Amino acid sequence: MKTKLIAILVVLCGIWWATPVEAYDPVQVQQLLQTKQCGGCDLTNANLAGMNLSRAHLIGASLMGANLSKANLTGANLEGADLTGAKLDHANLTNAYMTNAILDDSNLAGANFTNASLFHANLHRANVNSTIFKNAKVTGADFTGANYNLAIAD
Repeated sequence: MKTKLIAILVVLCGIWWATPVEAYDPVQVQQLLQTKQCGGCDLTNANLAGMNLSRAHLIGASLMGANLSKANLTGANLEGADLTGAKLDHANLTNAYMTNAILDDSNLAGANFTNASLFHANLHRANVNSTIFKNAKVTGADFTGANYNLAIAD
């Protein structure tokens, strides 16, 4: 009997442990969507795909694992934001300010960083396939281990 109980607990703990956690605060997501002001917000794993976040202020925000696929982040301020593991494929980041942003392990395939500022940004192991960096400022940016096949720079 004890063995069965322990086995059931082990299975249940394994299922609980493997379930993805949505850490974002729904109130902060609403704040972002309504005001485009959310500096320091916790938007971890938030689904913001396709959203219009142009000129949003997300300084120091946690966007780890967030889905920003096809989002409009034109002119957004993401200085010091943590976008580790975020999905930014086909996002528009034209004129975005991303100094000291962390984009480790993020998917940037097909994203547009035209005229963006990525000073000292970390892009370790990021997927930058077919990503546009036309006139982007990438001084001090770290692309160690990035997959950059067909990335477009000027």
